[in-house]
Amino acid sequence: LEPLARHAAKLTMIREVDAMADGPFGNGHVKGSASFACGMDYTRKRSKGGPSLDWVAYEAFAAKTPLATLSTGIYCADDADDRMRIVHSWRGIDQPNEPIGNTLELFDYVFGGGERAWPERARRSVLDAVVDAYRRAIGPSSKLGADAKRTLARHLDHVRELEMRALAHAPGTRQCQSPAPPANHDVLADRVMDNWDHAWPVLVELYVLALRCDLVRFGNLMVVSGGDRFPYDRAEGHLENVHADAYHRWPVQNTAITRAVIRWTMDKIAFLLDRLDDPSFRDAQGRSLLEGSTILIGTELGDPAPHSRERMTYFVGTSRGRFRPGVVDAVGHTDVELYNTVLRTIGVSRSFGERKHLRTLLPIGA
Repeated sequence: LEPLARHAAKLTMIREVDAMADGPFGNGHVKGSASFACGMDYTRKRSKGGPSLDWVAYEAFAAKTPLATLSTGIYCADDADDRMRIVHSWRGIDQPNEPIGNTLELFDYVFGGGERAWPERARRSVLDAVVDAYRRAIGPSSKLGADAKRTLARHLDHVRELEMRALAHAPGTRQCQSPAPPANHDVLADRVMDNWDHAWPVLVELYVLALRCDLVRFGNLMVVSGGDRFPYDRAEGHLENVHADAYHRWPVQNTAITRAVIRWTMDKIAFLLDRLDDPSFRDAQGRSLLEGSTILIGTELGDPAPHSRERMTYFVGTSRGRFRPGVVDAVGHTDVELYNTVLRTIGVSRSFGERKHLRTLLPIGA
Protein backbone atom coordinates (compact mmCIF):
# COMPACT_ATOMS: atom_id res chain seq x y z
CA LEU A 1 0.00 0.00 0.00
CA GLU A 2 3.03 2.31 0.13
CA PRO A 3 2.20 3.89 -3.28
CA LEU A 4 -1.06 5.21 -1.81
CA ALA A 5 0.63 6.73 1.25
CA ARG A 6 1.09 10.15 -0.34
CA HIS A 7 -2.69 10.37 -0.71
CA ALA A 8 -3.53 8.99 2.74
CA ALA A 9 -5.01 12.31 3.91
CA LYS A 10 -7.59 12.08 1.13
CA LEU A 11 -8.47 8.39 1.33
CA THR A 12 -10.57 6.29 3.67
CA MET A 13 -9.52 2.64 3.89
CA ILE A 14 -12.59 0.50 4.64
CA ARG A 15 -11.90 -3.07 5.75
CA GLU A 16 -13.92 -6.17 6.68
CA VAL A 17 -16.73 -5.54 4.17
CA ASP A 18 -18.64 -8.56 2.82
CA ALA A 19 -19.55 -8.63 -0.90
CA MET A 20 -23.02 -10.11 -1.20
CA ALA A 21 -24.22 -10.36 -4.82
CA ASP A 22 -24.91 -13.92 -5.91
CA GLY A 23 -26.07 -15.83 -8.94
CA PRO A 24 -26.29 -19.29 -10.49
CA PHE A 25 -23.16 -19.06 -12.65
CA GLY A 26 -19.44 -18.74 -12.19
CA ASN A 27 -16.87 -18.96 -9.45
CA GLY A 28 -15.85 -16.46 -6.79
CA HIS A 29 -14.25 -14.20 -9.40
CA VAL A 30 -17.48 -13.91 -11.35
CA LYS A 31 -19.62 -13.39 -8.26
CA GLY A 32 -17.19 -10.79 -6.92
CA SER A 33 -17.13 -8.94 -10.21
CA ALA A 34 -20.91 -9.09 -10.43
CA SER A 35 -21.06 -7.45 -7.03
CA PHE A 36 -18.44 -4.75 -7.51
CA ALA A 37 -19.99 -1.28 -8.01
CA CYS A 38 -23.39 -2.94 -8.44
CA GLY A 39 -24.45 -5.12 -5.48
CA MET A 40 -27.26 -6.86 -7.36
CA ASP A 41 -27.86 -10.59 -7.70
CA TYR A 42 -27.52 -11.74 -11.30
CA THR A 43 -29.33 -14.34 -13.39
CA ARG A 44 -27.50 -14.02 -16.70
CA LYS A 45 -24.05 -15.45 -17.27
CA ARG A 46 -22.69 -12.42 -19.06
CA SER A 47 -24.32 -9.46 -17.33
CA LYS A 48 -24.33 -7.83 -13.96
CA GLY A 49 -27.67 -7.77 -12.21
CA GLY A 50 -28.38 -4.07 -12.66
CA PRO A 51 -26.89 -0.62 -13.21
CA SER A 52 -23.50 0.34 -11.82
CA LEU A 53 -22.69 3.21 -9.48
CA ASP A 54 -21.40 5.53 -12.19
CA TRP A 55 -24.59 5.19 -14.22
CA VAL A 56 -26.86 5.73 -11.22
CA ALA A 57 -24.93 8.90 -10.35
CA TYR A 58 -25.07 10.09 -13.97
CA GLU A 59 -28.84 9.69 -14.06
CA ALA A 60 -29.31 11.29 -10.65
CA PHE A 61 -27.38 14.43 -11.57
CA ALA A 62 -28.64 14.56 -15.18
CA ALA A 63 -25.24 15.82 -16.27
CA LYS A 64 -25.38 17.48 -19.69
CA THR A 65 -21.95 16.31 -20.78
CA PRO A 66 -21.00 15.10 -24.28
CA LEU A 67 -20.21 11.65 -22.83
CA ALA A 68 -22.48 9.98 -20.29
CA THR A 69 -19.77 7.79 -18.80
CA LEU A 70 -16.26 6.66 -19.70
CA SER A 71 -14.81 3.21 -19.12
CA THR A 72 -11.22 2.27 -19.86
CA GLY A 73 -8.21 0.47 -18.44
CA ILE A 74 -6.00 -2.57 -18.93
CA TYR A 75 -7.71 -5.94 -18.77
CA CYS A 76 -7.80 -9.57 -19.93
CA ALA A 77 -10.55 -11.98 -20.88
CA ASP A 78 -10.74 -15.36 -22.54
CA ASP A 79 -14.14 -16.89 -21.80
CA ALA A 80 -17.78 -15.92 -21.52
CA ASP A 81 -17.66 -15.72 -17.73
CA ASP A 82 -15.22 -12.85 -18.01
CA ARG A 83 -17.86 -10.64 -19.58
CA MET A 84 -18.98 -9.11 -16.30
CA ARG A 85 -15.39 -9.05 -15.12
CA ILE A 86 -14.11 -6.67 -17.79
CA VAL A 87 -17.27 -4.56 -18.07
CA HIS A 88 -17.93 -2.70 -14.84
CA SER A 89 -20.13 0.08 -16.19
CA TRP A 90 -23.72 -0.98 -16.89
CA ARG A 91 -26.90 0.95 -17.63
CA GLY A 92 -28.85 -2.13 -16.58
CA ILE A 93 -29.09 -5.86 -17.29
CA ASP A 94 -27.57 -6.64 -20.70
CA GLN A 95 -26.82 -2.92 -21.22
CA PRO A 96 -23.04 -2.54 -20.99
CA ASN A 97 -20.97 0.60 -21.36
CA GLU A 98 -18.08 -1.08 -23.15
CA PRO A 99 -14.55 -0.37 -21.88
CA ILE A 100 -12.00 0.98 -24.35
CA GLY A 101 -8.53 -0.43 -23.82
CA ASN A 102 -6.88 0.78 -27.01
CA THR A 103 -5.19 4.15 -26.54
CA LEU A 104 -6.03 5.50 -29.98
CA GLU A 105 -9.64 4.31 -29.78
CA LEU A 106 -9.98 6.08 -26.44
CA PHE A 107 -8.50 9.30 -27.85
CA ASP A 108 -10.91 9.21 -30.80
CA TYR A 109 -13.83 8.40 -28.51
CA VAL A 110 -13.09 11.30 -26.16
CA PHE A 111 -12.44 13.90 -28.83
CA GLY A 112 -14.82 12.49 -31.39
CA GLY A 113 -17.88 12.92 -29.20
CA GLY A 114 -18.39 9.23 -28.55
CA GLU A 115 -17.32 7.82 -31.90
CA ARG A 116 -14.96 4.86 -31.49
CA ALA A 117 -13.15 5.34 -34.82
CA TRP A 118 -12.60 8.15 -37.30
CA PRO A 119 -12.57 7.24 -41.01
CA GLU A 120 -9.96 9.91 -41.76
CA ARG A 121 -7.68 9.01 -38.84
CA ALA A 122 -4.74 8.19 -41.13
CA ARG A 123 -4.81 11.61 -42.77
CA ARG A 124 -5.89 14.08 -40.09
CA SER A 125 -5.16 15.17 -36.56
CA VAL A 126 -7.98 16.09 -34.24
CA LEU A 127 -6.45 19.56 -33.98
CA ASP A 128 -7.06 20.17 -37.69
CA ALA A 129 -10.70 20.76 -36.80
CA VAL A 130 -9.90 23.69 -34.51
CA VAL A 131 -7.05 25.44 -36.33
CA ASP A 132 -9.19 28.29 -37.63
CA ALA A 133 -10.88 28.84 -34.26
CA TYR A 134 -7.50 28.81 -32.54
CA ARG A 135 -6.09 31.42 -34.91
CA ARG A 136 -9.04 33.68 -34.21
CA ALA A 137 -8.67 33.11 -30.47
CA ILE A 138 -5.04 34.28 -30.45
CA GLY A 139 -5.29 36.79 -33.29
CA PRO A 140 -5.28 40.60 -33.13
CA SER A 141 -9.08 40.82 -32.80
CA SER A 142 -9.21 38.33 -29.90
CA LYS A 143 -10.58 39.52 -26.56
CA LEU A 144 -8.58 36.93 -24.64
CA GLY A 145 -5.82 38.12 -22.35
CA ALA A 146 -2.24 36.92 -22.49
CA ASP A 147 -2.73 34.38 -19.68
CA ALA A 148 -5.79 32.90 -21.36
CA LYS A 149 -3.95 32.59 -24.66
CA ARG A 150 -1.05 30.81 -22.98
CA THR A 151 -3.45 28.45 -21.22
CA LEU A 152 -5.17 27.66 -24.52
CA ALA A 153 -1.84 27.04 -26.24
CA ARG A 154 -0.70 24.70 -23.45
CA HIS A 155 -3.99 22.82 -23.65
CA LEU A 156 -3.71 22.24 -27.39
CA ASP A 157 -0.05 21.22 -27.03
CA HIS A 158 -1.13 18.67 -24.42
CA VAL A 159 -3.89 17.33 -26.67
CA ARG A 160 -1.43 16.95 -29.53
CA GLU A 161 1.08 15.20 -27.27
CA LEU A 162 -1.58 12.74 -26.08
CA GLU A 163 -2.66 12.11 -29.66
CA MET A 164 0.89 11.18 -30.64
CA ARG A 165 1.33 8.96 -27.57
CA ALA A 166 -2.04 7.30 -28.17
CA LEU A 167 -1.04 6.55 -31.75
CA ALA A 168 2.38 5.24 -30.71
CA HIS A 169 1.07 2.84 -28.06
CA ALA A 170 -2.09 1.64 -29.80
CA PRO A 171 -0.48 -1.47 -31.38
CA GLY A 172 0.62 -2.70 -27.96
CA THR A 173 -2.72 -2.23 -26.21
CA ARG A 174 -4.99 -4.64 -28.03
CA GLN A 175 -7.29 -6.39 -25.61
CA CYS A 176 -8.54 -9.95 -25.78
CA GLN A 177 -12.24 -9.70 -26.44
CA SER A 178 -14.86 -11.73 -24.59
CA PRO A 179 -16.31 -14.28 -25.08
CA ALA A 180 -13.37 -15.60 -27.11
CA PRO A 181 -10.27 -14.17 -28.78
CA PRO A 182 -10.03 -14.09 -32.58
CA ALA A 183 -8.98 -17.27 -34.35
CA ASN A 184 -5.25 -18.02 -34.29
CA HIS A 185 -4.68 -15.31 -31.70
CA ASP A 186 -2.33 -15.97 -28.80
CA VAL A 187 -4.46 -14.96 -25.82
CA LEU A 188 -1.36 -14.09 -23.81
CA ALA A 189 0.37 -12.11 -26.55
CA ASP A 190 -0.92 -8.74 -25.40
CA ARG A 191 -0.88 -9.52 -21.68
CA VAL A 192 2.59 -8.27 -20.97
CA MET A 193 3.27 -5.88 -18.12
CA ASP A 194 5.66 -3.83 -20.26
CA ASN A 195 2.84 -3.12 -22.73
CA TRP A 196 0.55 -2.08 -19.92
CA ASP A 197 3.25 0.10 -18.37
CA HIS A 198 3.26 2.12 -21.59
CA ALA A 199 -0.49 2.12 -22.14
CA TRP A 200 -1.72 2.96 -18.64
CA PRO A 201 -0.30 6.53 -18.44
CA VAL A 202 -1.87 7.41 -21.79
CA LEU A 203 -5.27 5.97 -20.83
CA VAL A 204 -5.18 7.81 -17.50
CA GLU A 205 -4.09 11.11 -19.04
CA LEU A 206 -6.93 10.91 -21.55
CA TYR A 207 -9.44 10.02 -18.85
CA VAL A 208 -8.32 12.88 -16.59
CA LEU A 209 -8.31 15.34 -19.49
CA ALA A 210 -11.90 14.36 -20.32
CA LEU A 211 -12.84 15.13 -16.71
CA ARG A 212 -10.99 18.46 -16.70
CA CYS A 213 -12.73 19.53 -19.90
CA ASP A 214 -16.12 18.44 -18.49
CA LEU A 215 -16.62 16.05 -21.38
CA VAL A 216 -17.63 13.42 -18.82
CA ARG A 217 -18.11 13.24 -15.03
CA PHE A 218 -18.64 9.55 -14.31
CA GLY A 219 -17.01 6.27 -15.23
CA ASN A 220 -14.42 3.70 -14.19
CA LEU A 221 -10.88 2.51 -14.84
CA MET A 222 -9.63 -1.06 -14.48
CA VAL A 223 -6.17 -2.38 -13.64
CA VAL A 224 -5.92 -5.91 -15.05
CA SER A 225 -9.48 -6.94 -14.41
CA GLY A 226 -10.59 -10.29 -15.72
CA GLY A 227 -8.42 -12.82 -13.94
CA ASP A 228 -4.80 -11.71 -14.02
CA ARG A 229 -3.93 -14.48 -16.48
CA PHE A 230 -0.64 -13.11 -17.75
CA PRO A 231 3.04 -14.03 -17.47
CA TYR A 232 5.42 -12.42 -15.00
CA ASP A 233 9.08 -11.97 -15.85
CA ARG A 234 10.85 -9.45 -13.64
CA ALA A 235 13.43 -9.29 -10.89
CA GLU A 236 11.37 -11.39 -8.46
CA GLY A 237 11.24 -14.35 -10.85
CA HIS A 238 9.31 -15.84 -13.73
CA LEU A 239 5.81 -17.33 -13.88
CA GLU A 240 3.77 -18.29 -16.91
CA ASN A 241 0.46 -17.46 -15.24
CA VAL A 242 0.15 -14.96 -12.38
CA HIS A 243 -3.42 -16.05 -11.72
CA ALA A 244 -2.74 -19.74 -11.18
CA ASP A 245 0.89 -19.73 -10.09
CA ALA A 246 0.95 -16.67 -7.82
CA TYR A 247 -2.47 -15.81 -6.42
CA HIS A 248 -3.76 -19.37 -6.15
CA ARG A 249 -0.62 -20.45 -4.29
CA TRP A 250 -0.45 -17.44 -1.99
CA PRO A 251 0.76 -17.28 0.77
CA VAL A 252 2.55 -20.64 0.62
CA GLN A 253 4.45 -20.17 -2.66
CA ASN A 254 5.63 -17.33 -4.90
CA THR A 255 4.96 -14.71 -2.24
CA ALA A 256 7.54 -12.28 -3.62
CA ILE A 257 5.94 -12.25 -7.06
CA THR A 258 2.44 -11.91 -5.63
CA ARG A 259 3.55 -8.92 -3.58
CA ALA A 260 5.28 -7.42 -6.61
CA VAL A 261 2.15 -7.72 -8.77
CA ILE A 262 0.00 -6.13 -6.07
CA ARG A 263 2.56 -3.36 -5.65
CA TRP A 264 2.56 -2.84 -9.44
CA THR A 265 -1.22 -2.56 -9.37
CA MET A 266 -1.12 -0.03 -6.55
CA ASP A 267 1.47 1.99 -8.47
CA LYS A 268 -1.01 2.24 -11.33
CA ILE A 269 -3.78 3.41 -8.99
CA ALA A 270 -1.44 5.93 -7.36
CA PHE A 271 -0.57 7.35 -10.78
CA LEU A 272 -4.27 7.99 -11.41
CA LEU A 273 -4.62 9.74 -8.05
CA ASP A 274 -1.50 11.80 -8.80
CA ARG A 275 -2.95 13.06 -12.05
CA LEU A 276 -6.31 13.82 -10.46
CA ASP A 277 -4.54 15.73 -7.69
CA ASP A 278 -2.37 17.83 -10.02
CA PRO A 279 -2.09 21.26 -8.32
CA SER A 280 -1.86 22.98 -11.72
CA PHE A 281 -5.56 22.36 -12.31
CA ARG A 282 -7.89 23.70 -9.63
CA ASP A 283 -11.55 24.67 -9.64
CA ALA A 284 -13.02 28.00 -8.55
CA GLN A 285 -12.83 26.90 -4.89
CA GLY A 286 -9.13 26.02 -5.21
CA ARG A 287 -9.69 22.24 -5.18
CA SER A 288 -7.84 19.75 -7.31
CA LEU A 289 -9.89 17.36 -9.42
CA LEU A 290 -9.28 14.62 -6.84
CA GLU A 291 -10.47 16.84 -3.98
CA GLY A 292 -13.68 17.65 -5.84
CA SER A 293 -14.43 14.07 -6.89
CA THR A 294 -15.60 10.84 -5.31
CA ILE A 295 -13.27 7.92 -6.02
CA LEU A 296 -14.14 4.32 -5.10
CA ILE A 297 -11.36 1.72 -5.29
CA GLY A 298 -12.13 -1.96 -4.94
CA THR A 299 -11.60 -5.44 -6.30
CA GLU A 300 -13.46 -8.72 -6.83
CA LEU A 301 -11.92 -10.95 -4.14
CA GLY A 302 -10.72 -10.61 -0.58
CA ASP A 303 -8.56 -13.73 -0.25
CA PRO A 304 -7.37 -15.05 -3.62
CA ALA A 305 -6.66 -18.71 -2.89
CA PRO A 306 -10.14 -19.65 -1.54
CA HIS A 307 -11.83 -17.01 -3.76
CA SER A 308 -13.39 -15.43 -0.69
CA ARG A 309 -15.64 -12.38 -0.94
CA GLU A 310 -15.67 -11.84 2.81
CA ARG A 311 -13.67 -9.22 4.71
CA MET A 312 -13.01 -7.18 1.57
CA THR A 313 -11.02 -3.95 1.52
CA TYR A 314 -12.10 -0.80 -0.30
CA PHE A 315 -10.90 2.79 -0.48
CA VAL A 316 -13.04 5.87 -0.93
CA GLY A 317 -12.00 9.50 -1.31
CA THR A 318 -12.32 12.43 -1.29
CA SER A 319 -15.64 14.10 -2.21
CA ARG A 320 -14.77 17.58 -0.97
CA GLY A 321 -13.70 16.33 2.42
CA ARG A 322 -16.97 14.52 3.13
CA PHE A 323 -15.25 11.26 4.09
CA ARG A 324 -13.13 10.83 7.19
CA PRO A 325 -9.59 9.82 6.17
CA GLY A 326 -7.94 6.88 7.89
CA VAL A 327 -8.87 3.25 8.48
CA VAL A 328 -12.40 2.07 9.25
CA ASP A 329 -13.15 -1.54 10.20
CA ALA A 330 -16.68 -2.18 8.97
CA VAL A 331 -17.21 -5.65 10.45
CA GLY A 332 -20.69 -6.93 9.67
CA HIS A 333 -21.31 -4.40 6.91
CA THR A 334 -21.98 -5.26 3.27
CA ASP A 335 -20.78 -3.81 0.02
CA VAL A 336 -24.36 -2.70 -0.65
CA GLU A 337 -24.23 -0.60 2.50
CA LEU A 338 -20.92 0.88 1.39
CA TYR A 339 -22.29 1.79 -2.04
CA ASN A 340 -25.38 3.42 -0.54
CA THR A 341 -23.19 5.34 1.90
CA VAL A 342 -21.14 6.73 -0.99
CA LEU A 343 -24.26 7.71 -2.93
CA ARG A 344 -25.87 9.43 0.07
CA THR A 345 -22.68 11.36 0.72
CA ILE A 346 -22.69 12.86 -2.75
CA GLY A 347 -26.40 13.65 -2.60
CA VAL A 348 -28.03 10.65 -4.32
CA SER A 349 -30.96 9.34 -2.26
CA ARG A 350 -31.90 6.43 -4.50
CA SER A 351 -31.65 3.01 -2.81
CA PHE A 352 -28.98 0.99 -4.59
CA GLY A 353 -28.27 -2.74 -4.82
CA GLU A 354 -30.14 -5.60 -3.18
CA ARG A 355 -32.32 -4.20 -0.38
CA LYS A 356 -31.92 -7.39 1.65
CA HIS A 357 -28.28 -6.44 2.19
CA LEU A 358 -28.98 -2.84 3.18
CA ARG A 359 -29.50 -2.30 6.90
CA THR A 360 -27.44 0.69 7.96
CA LEU A 361 -24.97 3.09 6.39
CA LEU A 362 -21.27 3.07 7.23
CA PRO A 363 -19.84 5.59 9.71
CA ILE A 364 -17.25 7.05 7.36
CA GLY A 365 -18.50 10.63 7.08
CA ALA A 366 -16.19 13.46 8.10
